[in-house]
Amino acid sequence: MRMKPLLVIAIMGVLGSCSLTENKSVRVAAAHLNEAVKVDVIVPEHGMADPHAWVQNDTVFIICGHDESWEGKGSFRMDRWEVWSSTDLKNWEHHRNILPSQTYIGDKPNCWAGDVCERDGKYYWFFSNRNINTGVMVADQITGEYRDLLGKPLLPEGIVPVHPYDPEIYIEDGVYTICFGAGTYYMATLSEDMKSLATEPKKILVQDENGNPVKADDKSTLFKRNGWYYLVYGSRYAMAENLYGPYTFKGAFLEGGHTSFFDWHGQLYVLQENHDISAFYRGASLKPVFFNDDQTIYIPEDDRMYPAPGRPWEFKSTTMGWQALKGTDIAYHKGVIAGQLTEKEATVVSAPWLYTDTRECSEITIRMKNSSVAKALKFSIFSRDRGNGFWTSFTEPVDWSKQDWVTIPIKANDTDFHTYTIPISQFKDLKERLMQVAVQPAADAVSGNWEIDEIIVK
Repeated sequence: MRMKPLLVIAIMGVLGSCSLTENKSVRVAAAHLNEAVKVDVIVPEHGMADPHAWVQNDTVFIICGHDESWEGKGSFRMDRWEVWSSTDLKNWEHHRNILPSQTYIGDKPNCWAGDVCERDGKYYWFFSNRNINTGVMVADQITGEYRDLLGKPLLPEGIVPVHPYDPEIYIEDGVYTICFGAGTYYMATLSEDMKSLATEPKKILVQDENGNPVKADDKSTLFKRNGWYYLVYGSRYAMAENLYGPYTFKGAFLEGGHTSFFDWHGQLYVLQENHDISAFYRGASLKPVFFNDDQTIYIPEDDRMYPAPGRPWEFKSTTMGWQALKGTDIAYHKGVIAGQLTEKEATVVSAPWLYTDTRECSEITIRMKNSSVAKALKFSIFSRDRGNGFWTSFTEPVDWSKQDWVTIPIKANDTDFHTYTIPISQFKDLKERLMQVAVQPAADAVSGNWEIDEIIVK
């Protein structure tokens, strides 16, 4: 949520490299595209999800959720919220954790999305108790300490026909509007005390160009520009000339998950959830937002949801979720994972729930040093098709003995790192989503060492 009205983004020149449909054109000076900040993951390998921004005194503050574990337990278990800030959009400082036990939620990993705002010198954190209901906390400072304002939900179950969660706070002319729900959104005016509703929730209609209803997703976000209200949810959006709609569905937004918009020195930015480590251990991307001449949102040709179109493991910070499964240990040191062999077919595995679209991938490269007599490297992929129960099933460990393994000849007793390439086409019965990968770095050796400094699914 922004602190002040969004400044108009300068629109100049013609971006000749754009390929736009429906005769839309965008006039954004190349300098604006080049000067705008873009960050793939603002806090890498941390499990940051659902970031929500507030700008104050030339500082961006965010309150975000935290994924409990990269072990892929499923069901989006989120154990806390966190308060962070930045003065340059690149370096971020952690201030405080907010625990569910500080609210009516109690000791449950239910810390789903919300929004933060200020009113009359107080700061309010509206939060989701999973997809059950919505509560509100208050603090004297943006960085906390926050306390539960009501000790019960502000938006209880049954207040509307859909689950009343994922709140968004929109401020205009001193009126604080809360938007919430999933599939269908509802809006209401907040009372001045911020702990009750001044109006009854009103259903918000999202429709296509022909007036047919369009089903929305969860976590709505709102901003206004040049007289238009933008309702964004994940990687889709709609527009209206009135806050309460009806909204006309416009199509694709930038690729990613939950969004939060803010203005920074005249440039509109969005924080957008990504799959940093996996679908259950996420991160937040920072992207600039630009517009076409007709006020629709400009989508760059190279836009993607990190880490698509593939997935890099470069071990710059940690093991990035990799674990030893059998026959070796695993250690991280200066951008390399390494292990000591104790038996044949020693296996290491990535974090589960990678959720990478295999249709966008062509090959896998592994850069490794084999300090053993092994002459074979083996690689395996576990993949799944999406469908009913996708997010709650297959949370148990993969039985890798039942998976297809591809064997690659390697050099024995290396003194240097070598790169090996595996075409994706070599894997049999590859399904829609790559969920986890496994490596036997020195498959036919019982002793010696191995080191890997890069694995990239391209």
